[in-house]
Amino acid sequence: MHICFLIPDGVGIRNYLYSNIIGELEKDGHSVTVWHSLDEEVIQQAKRIHTTSEFNQYLFSFYKEDVLPRFLRDTVAFSRLKLNSQLKKNPTILDNWLPKKNFKGRISNFFAKSLASSSPSFEKIEGVEKMIIAQHRKSHAYKKYQDDLKKIGPDIVFCTHQREPNAGLAMLAARDLGIKTVTAIFSWDNLPKGRLPMRTDYYLVWSEYMKAELLEYFPDIQENQIQIVGTPQFDFYSNSSLLLSREEFANQWGLDPEKKWICFSGDDILTSPHDPKYLWDIAQSLIDEPSIQVIFRPVPVEGFERYQYVLEKFTEIKVLPPLWKKGSLWSRYFPYPEDIQMLVNLAKHCGTVINVGSTMALDFAQFDHPGIYLNYEVNPSHSWSIKRVYRFQHFRSFKDLDAVVWINSKEEIKDKVLTVLEMPADVAKDRIIWRDRIVSQLSDLSSSSRIIGFLKSIPNN
Repeated sequence: MHICFLIPDGVGIRNYLYSNIIGELEKDGHSVTVWHSLDEEVIQQAKRIHTTSEFNQYLFSFYKEDVLPRFLRDTVAFSRLKLNSQLKKNPTILDNWLPKKNFKGRISNFFAKSLASSSPSFEKIEGVEKMIIAQHRKSHAYKKYQDDLKKIGPDIVFCTHQREPNAGLAMLAARDLGIKTVTAIFSWDNLPKGRLPMRTDYYLVWSEYMKAELLEYFPDIQENQIQIVGTPQFDFYSNSSLLLSREEFANQWGLDPEKKWICFSGDDILTSPHDPKYLWDIAQSLIDEPSIQVIFRPVPVEGFERYQYVLEKFTEIKVLPPLWKKGSLWSRYFPYPEDIQMLVNLAKHCGTVINVGSTMALDFAQFDHPGIYLNYEVNPSHSWSIKRVYRFQHFRSFKDLDAVVWINSKEEIKDKVLTVLEMPADVAKDRIIWRDRIVSQLSDLSSSSRIIGFLKSIPNN
């Protein structure tokens, strides 16, 4: 069997190029092609990990989307957000509408939003999506992708990231050629946002929770098309070869092994614009606790220049910059394999992680460490509000659960951190239940093994 992994951007690198999925498929006698536009260094890093891997490569080209299907896609995007916000009675879902900044984009957005605002329904959306497909089949890009696929000759095309529009067009081309298609839903917050510009034969999701979301938000998708596999990004936490002793990790990064470590994980400026102030508050609140060391992990797709005033004031904060290579665009950033080891050992050896609503709470839960979510305003006059953040749809997965520790004011920081470090069993008591609700880890098989098994089963389905 010949499997083509379509990796349209940097999102799929860690989960698929750095996991054992490709290597194991090749060991079982299957041929693999990676269809990508990634930096060649990424491929070399992958081959450094999988020394026996001989996967083929094929260039994935990007094409400018034609005006009409782009306008129709914008219309569908806003319609889905509006419909989902009504369906879940959650107006924050509309926050995911990000208007274009250039003149043509603003014009397109204006008309798309105007058209979409009138009584959206699944039936109307499906009607517009059929028009988009008809337009795509006339496009130059569609014909080029079909030519590429005829040269690659796969039995299955697996797209590692469901949001990229060009990838959606390529998957349409594959389906029209009779090639089986699969995509993976990348993150726990993706589905309410309606970001699924492709239809495939199969969809890989993290859990029963995500499966239910997919069926609810996309009723044209059938239950037998959905496979629960977890996500490979959490497999690394059970890989003993990545784990260092506390002393080894401390020596590697200049940490004090005698202290209790806590990790503050930053986010990008759009998602969490006040992160520097939160880091300031944490450092100031713990200044009289010399037994605690604050480790700061910045977001990989930004530098940490906006934190400089905090780091100059609190020199005891230890910065561990993510081991990523910067790209010209967010989608062109990529991690080095060593970053996976850094993250695994941070989650293993730090007592907790503190941030604004980050997935990192799930990473730390892999080692049964409670996560802390900051939940107080630092600039009430700013348009960004932390109270609105926690009304986002994916946080409803907390329902009825004591999943994380909440810091509701600066004054709570010290006591809450000390409690988490000294009595972790007494806080966030449902963190493992929440973790397993979001990402299925209820079988002995790793996510990678489940994905491999499913791909191998497709010819028999």
